[in-house]
Amino acid sequence: MKMNLPITRILRIALGIFFLFSAYGEKSWGIGILGSVLLIQGILNVGCGFGAKACAPSKNPKYNSGFDPDKAFKKLNY
Repeated sequence: MKMNLPITRILRIALGIFFLFSAYGEKSWGIGILGSVLLIQGILNVGCGFGAKACAPSKNPKYNSGFDPDKAFKKLNY
């Protein structure tokens, strides 16, 4: 069985374990939560978008038609 372990997955697991041990030593909840989130992301191999390209641009052009970023920027700056 071949394992697929890209560098980002290994880094998340390593940092998660490091932060969990640091949280236990310092008795800090915030570092523990960060470590557990990183560890879960590394074990499940998910990122911030959960592997589904959550921030991908819309393929339907009806929402993007007629928008001119230069015109909008000029309106913001009067």
